[in-house]
This record gives sequence, structure tokens and C-alpha cells, in this order.
Amino acid sequence: MANERQRLAVGSLLAGIIISSSKLLLGILIGSLALISDAIHSTADVVAAIITLIAVKVSDLPADATHNYGHGKIENLSAFGESLILILTAMGIGYAAVIRLMHPRQSANSPAAYVAIALMGVVLIITSYRALRLVRSYATRRSSALRANLLHFALDVVSALVVLLSLLLDQLTHQLWVDPVGALLIALIILAAALRLAKQSVDVLMDRAPAGLESQLQEAIRRVPGVSEVPRVRARQSGSQRFVDATIVVPADISLEESHRIATSVELAADAVDESIDVMVHVEPGPNFDDPSSVVRSLAEGMKVSVHAINVQNIYGRLYLSFHVDVPANWSVAEAHSKVTELESRIKARLPNMAEVHSHIEPAGK
Repeated sequence: MANERQRLAVGSLLAGIIISSSKLLLGILIGSLALISDAIHSTADVVAAIITLIAVKVSDLPADATHNYGHGKIENLSAFGESLILILTAMGIGYAAVIRLMHPRQSANSPAAYVAIALMGVVLIITSYRALRLVRSYATRRSSALRANLLHFALDVVSALVVLLSLLLDQLTHQLWVDPVGALLIALIILAAALRLAKQSVDVLMDRAPAGLESQLQEAIRRVPGVSEVPRVRARQSGSQRFVDATIVVPADISLEESHRIATSVELAADAVDESIDVMVHVEPGPNFDDPSSVVRSLAEGMKVSVHAINVQNIYGRLYLSFHVDVPANWSVAEAHSKVTELESRIKARLPNMAEVHSHIEPAGK
């Protein structure tokens, strides 16, 4: 997999050098700002490909004494660097386009213009093919560096299409605004994509939890036999790897061997959610099942609510549990009802000998 990613990065580098040189030469010959702008964009891609090549090599290094979680974040750092390159490129192209609009100049009508049109047609086909190859590679391993490179190729496809249309319209209509407007469109496309890439990279570098992953893991882990509760799941991303810390509660009276088996099952459940996950499971003993009050308080604490006035009554051999739940005063009735209903369901699952469970909702602080 590493060799494949490196071959893709090297291929991107060589293709970028050839394409950007051809665009720049023809752009200067015919005086097309759109073509010159796209050549600058391609040159930025060459720099980005070099960064990607270095990043994928470093990210595959194994964890060591100074990098216990591996070197995956070099991919996110390189993606952020590439986004800065793209932003600067977009600003430069945009500035040149505005100046050309203020001081229009007719592009040269020469055979080189038709060569440029043919070149952009070929570039569009080649770039589309390479982008599809990167899509397949990225689908097998979510590499942030490859994602950045894929974004560059996707932009190249759009940019090549814009430049091709600009060259065709310029030759057909001879309107002075066509060429700079094409260049301005390229700048806007690059800027929008660069800002999106920068945000994604910063989110990972700041250890933002992958969207939706924690809730998926909570649900999967709760279904593991022997898991009584899942008080906490924390996740973060590093390159293509995801690291997860999960705390589970198991019955206090089971053996150490059985608790280890449950923890192993939790690891397998997490792997079923996402194969890139490296999960660390922390096992805690649950409260004494003979004490319903401890069970209720433990479950409520896990759901971030507080309870009081817990009462258990034995009526003709049947147990009835009641308690008060404090919820934030600014919650809606629907929010409070949903939270307390879930708490009651968990209590019934943990205390199956209870005939009925009743709760009373109160606003906190009242």
C-alpha cells in the first residue's frame, strides 16, 4: 500500500512538471492569462506533489520512542501546507485577472492558440484519468496527504475545462473579457477548495473528533454481551489512523479473565465499525447489583444527569422504584422526556427484578 501511494505521488510529480511547462510556454506565446494562470496552478501542484511524496514516506514509519502514536499527522500537516500554497496561488491569479479586466488586451490569434486548445483537451483527459486512479487509492486507505493530492487533481479537471472553454470562446468571439474572466474563475475555484482543505487539516491537527464516530462506537459497544454501560468514548485522527479510548462498565463479580474477554469483544466491535481504529479499552467494575440506588446513580452519572429521592418499595413481593431527575432548566419538555425515558430503559435492563420504574423530572437548581 505504501509503495502504491508513493508511485502515485511520483507519477503526479512527473505529470505536473510536463503539463505546467507546456501550459506556461503556450500561455506566454498567445498571451492568454487563463492559460498562464492554470500553468501557475499546475506549478503549485508540482510543489504539492513533492510535499505529498515526502509525507507519505514519513507517515509510514512505525511508531517509536518519541512518536508513540506513529507519524500519521505529517499527512495532515502537509495537507495544511498545500492549502496555504493554493491560497497564495489563488490570490496571485485573482489579482492578475482583475488587472487584465481593468486593462484588457487581445490574445494572439495564431496557430499556437489551436495547439493550446488541443493541449488542454489532452490535459483534461489525462487529469481525469489520474483523478479516478487517486479516488480508487483513497477509497482503500483514507490518507490525508492523498486526499490533498486528489483535491489538486479534481481542481485540475475543473480548471482545464474552464481554460479550454475560455480559449475556445476567445478564438470564436474575440471578446476582451473572456480570458481574464476565465482566469478569475480559476482563482475562485482554487480558493474555495483550498479553504475547505485547510479547515479539514486544522480539525485533525487540533484533535477534533471524527464526525459521528463516537456515537457509532457507543452504539456498537453497548451491544457487546457483558457490557453494562459505556460512560466515555473519545476519538481522534492521525493521518489515516483513528485512535479511540473507550471506558466500559462490567459486572463487579465477574472474573478478570471474563472481563478481558469482554474487552477483546469490544475491540472487535470497534474494528467492525472502522478497520482504521486503534482502540484502548478501560474496564471498570459496576456497582453492587444488590443496591438499586447505586445502580440508578451510576447510570444517571453516565448520562450526565443527577438524581435524588431514590425510593424502592416492596408491595406484595413486587419491587417498585421511583426517583427524581434534575435536568437543565433550559431544556424543552421533549428533550427532558427523551433523556429520562432512556435512563428508565437502562435501569430496567440493569434491574430486571423491578416491576415498575417511575421518574419525576425537575429543573436543576429549583
